[in-house]
Amino acid sequence: MAALVTLDPDTRCFGSLAWAHLTGLAYLSPGSDLDLLWTVADQRTATARARALLTIGATVPMRIDGELLTPQGHAVQWREWASDAPELLVKAAHVNGVTPRAAVFA
Repeated sequence: MAALVTLDPDTRCFGSLAWAHLTGLAYLSPGSDLDLLWTVADQRTATARARALLTIGATVPMRIDGELLTPQGHAVQWREWASDAPELLVKAAHVNGVTPRAAVFA
């Protein structure tokens, strides 16, 4: 957790950890992943964030899941961004779909 907060103090959480915190109920299990959201300003920041998460993810006991959120409101799974895929699944408020990597921050 310290490495994630150091990487970005504004890291947001969703999923089972958030539900456990909000309700006090046992949403977490030994197999739970950690669902996080990071706001990134540009492609360079997204790439640096994804590379750092690959390093952190290799050293922690749970799977780190989550998305990079662009200023345009596009969300991309960070592992997908870390890949060399020319097209990525992008989620937005009103539409989800496969988008060319170059258009994610357009």
